[in-house]
Amino acid sequence: MACHKCDLTLYLYMGLRFPAQKYGQCFFVTTTFKEWEKLGNIKGFYKELLKSINFCLKKYSAKMIGYVFMPSHIHLIVLIEGNNLGSFMRDFKKYVSQKIAADFGIKGGIWMPRYDRVVIQSDDVLRQKLEYIHMNPVKGDLVKSPDYWIWSSAMDYLTDNNSDIDIYKEWM
Repeated sequence: MACHKCDLTLYLYMGLRFPAQKYGQCFFVTTTFKEWEKLGNIKGFYKELLKSINFCLKKYSAKMIGYVFMPSHIHLIVLIEGNNLGSFMRDFKKYVSQKIAADFGIKGGIWMPRYDRVVIQSDDVLRQKLEYIHMNPVKGDLVKSPDYWIWSSAMDYLTDNNSDIDIYKEWM
């Protein structure tokens, strides 16, 4: 079954860093905390990430297909018009930086200055990226099974439970 939004006849772009991000609609995005610091270990940090993502999803009429928050980085699979991805990420990272700095007293910024993204062209690549992000906490020795990591969309796919972000599963 083809993904009606992600089965694009576009080239695969790895880690592009250009302002006019207008290719495609379905993206695998990775962004990292400054110097790979484990800011995710700060109590309440992930809750602020959730708030910001939910705000940006609504603002940009985007859909979240999958996500994982790791102590030093995050992965997202987002369905969004490609020319809005840069603004989505800018607003998300800006809000988190301001809120975290104010609430947690972190100085010197939160994020590495860029993010990486891959245009997802097929269901096979989408499934591969989704499995990768859900297995990240297991490979990082944080949990024994993906459904034990609450800062992920794995529960949405493995059980009837829902995470704090609405997960778009209609692509399946």
